[in-house]
Parts: sequence; C-alpha cells; structure tokens
Amino acid sequence: MKVTVLQENFLPKLQAVARIASSKSALPVLENVLLEAQKGVLTISASNLETSIKTNVGAKVEEVGATTVPARILVSLVSNLPAGKLELDAQRDILTLKTEGVSSKVNGLPAAEFPAFSEEGKKIFALEAKVFKEAVTQVSFAAAADESRPILTGLLLKLTAGILTLTGVDGFRLAEKEVKAEGDGISLVIPARSLVEVARLIDGEVEVSMPAAGQLFFKTADFAISVSAIEGEFPDYEQIIPANFETRFSFSKEELAKAVQLTSVFSESGVGVVALNFDPGKKSLEVSSQEGETGEAKIEVAIAGEGKQGTIAFNSRYLTDALSALAGEEVTLSLNSPMDPALFADPADKAYLHVVMPVRIQG
Repeated sequence: MKVTVLQENFLPKLQAVARIASSKSALPVLENVLLEAQKGVLTISASNLETSIKTNVGAKVEEVGATTVPARILVSLVSNLPAGKLELDAQRDILTLKTEGVSSKVNGLPAAEFPAFSEEGKKIFALEAKVFKEAVTQVSFAAAADESRPILTGLLLKLTAGILTLTGVDGFRLAEKEVKAEGDGISLVIPARSLVEVARLIDGEVEVSMPAAGQLFFKTADFAISVSAIEGEFPDYEQIIPANFETRFSFSKEELAKAVQLTSVFSESGVGVVALNFDPGKKSLEVSSQEGETGEAKIEVAIAGEGKQGTIAFNSRYLTDALSALAGEEVTLSLNSPMDPALFADPADKAYLHVVMPVRIQG
C-alpha cells in the first residue's frame, strides 16, 4: 500500500474513527485502525465488535493494499505532523509515514485479522441527523452505566406506524423521546454508548438499514456505522409511568437548576439528596438540602399549578440531568405520593418525557 493524503483531511477522519478502537482488548487487532487503499480513496475503519465505523479520505493511490496499525499511536503521530502532503507506505504490515523533514515507522498487524464490516442492508427509515442527535442526547444518559444488567445499558429503539421511540431506563429513572420516521416493525435494544457515537458523527440525513437480525447500519455522506443489538428483554417500562397525577405544577427550569446546584455544594461529591417542599396554593417551592455536619441550604422558587401540598426528594444528579434534557424554559412536575414516580416534562414538547424515582427522606 502506498498513498499520499493531505494531513488536514486525514487527521479529523482518523480521530473520529479511532475513538471506537478498543483501548485494551483480548484481540490486539481491535486496538488498531484498518487502512485500505483503493483507486483514489483511502478507507479508515475501526471496530470494537459492538460498533464498527468506516469513512473515506481522498488520496493519491500509487499502490493498493491494506494494513492495520495501533489507533492511539497513529493519531498521536499524525496530530503532531504539519499540514500538507503525507505519504503512507505499508510493506509487510510496517507503516511508514513521511512528510517534509519527518519519517516514522509503525508496526502493524495483517488486515486479514480485522473483523469484516457489515454491508448495507434493507432500508428501514431515514431522518435528519439533527433530529436523531437531539433524541439520543435526551435519552442516552438515562441508560445504566453498570454492566450487571447489560440490557439496561442500551436504548430501546422501536419503530411503529411512522413513529420512532427511543427509551432509556436504569432502574431509577426513565427517558423517552418520539420522532417521526417513515417505517414500521422494528424493536431493538442498542448500546447507549454506540448510539452516542453515531449521534456524534452523523450529519445531514442518515439512512438506517438492517444488514442482519440484531444489527443496524447507519449511513451518511461521510460515515458508515454498524452497531449490534443487545440480546435480552427490555423492561416493561410503560407500567412505571403513572396514568394520573394528584399534583402538577410548573416552574422556571433555570431557577430550579440554579437552586439544585447551590444546595448540592454541601455534598463532597456534588451528588446528594435535594428535597422539594411544594405548595401549589401558595405558589411556592422550597428547595433544600442538609448534609450531616457540613451545613444546609434553602431556596425559594416560584411555581404555578394545582394539587396537594407536600415534600418529595430526589438524587440531585438525577434532578440536574432531567432539567438539562428538557429543552424549554418552563418545566412541569407531576406527582402523587413522595414515593411514587414523578414526571418531568416540557409543556411545549409532548414527544418527550422523563420519569424519576424519588428518594425516601427521614421525617
């Protein structure tokens, strides 16, 4: 393989793809990026078996071929090279990089060891990347980070009658977003981290197909991304969402966010319990926290609504995440008892909801 590329064109594509390569794997080739030189094009690929990404860079190809080299090392090298022509010459899986005044060699592994990339399948739906990015952002943080229940680390993607629903659940909270997408009959749980990478890379319009059962293939003008579904049964989350509420009130998202941030200072980790003492009749909400010997804080926030007076408490990080995910300036909180799931919503966005389980407080 022998090609010439522009460093300023090669580097951003390399960085985008290399993020997927495993940092430490039982299969050393998964720590590498695959470089394939074909007529007029250099293809860059990476895979961690769960997610695979491929992109192209325009190149002058003198000799076709392919090799794999460590992603971390290649990114570090190319990042420190000047803009301009960069020669890549791979012989016997040793990649030589040359530019004006610089020459470096990187030991690689045979391209034959790299996992095969899924081919594009039957088109399922297409939508604007901006819409998909927003949906993933509003839902992905609600997926579990703990691998003890793998199914909860994924997002449920369900396409029914032209509506694509993305749902994340971690046992303490639930986020759901609906977007319009022509199509029907899909229900897969995709790793949240994979969809975050997809959302980060895509631009313009994205076409989604299914190469095989349990796989989705995302294609844009610049990137092709294959992701594998998680096997297992997603929780029957709909039963968590209350059908009716005794109390509902609205408030300024910014004001409550600031109140939560201030009351959280009494926790060393910045994550504690925040109590909301609400009285719709008096149009007042008292936000407070008390952390052992460190101190306490109370802040008043104006509200408007109806229902009973009471107190409910939340993990402050979950509360902050919920407020950050809601796009509007006004937020509505609907609830029943202090131990029942509470619903946070944006009155202007009926397609998104966020449910958080309260925390039991003494007294």
